[in-house]
Amino acid sequence: MAVEKAKGRILVVDDEESIGIGISELLKDEGYEAAYVISGKDAVAAVRDKGYNLVFMDIIMPGMNGLETYREIRKHTSTAKVILFTGYFRDVEDVILQGINEGMIDEFIRKPYFADEILRTARKFASV
Repeated sequence: MAVEKAKGRILVVDDEESIGIGISELLKDEGYEAAYVISGKDAVAAVRDKGYNLVFMDIIMPGMNGLETYREIRKHTSTAKVILFTGYFRDVEDVILQGINEGMIDEFIRKPYFADEILRTARKFASV
């Protein structure tokens, strides 16, 4: 009997609850262990406590933004992949360039996202 390869643990971070719920439920339907939080502070605690191996994270959030949250997550794990996403905002290119220069962007997804983009990215980065 073949042993099925385990799927990864994924955290979704977005201050818009409907997006966090939507992405995490999509991932759960595909067999991933997925959860969501609504702030950078909560994301850091979740990664520290639960060992997620993939994080989908909004860049623009109140309090800690996605880049600041990424830096804090890296203090607790060097193996989790972080996928940043956002809708359009004025200085998005500058923020993305900053993230690339710091080596923090494994992939970038623009909102509105498509379900197939989320699932393709999860398959690429989350399988353990």
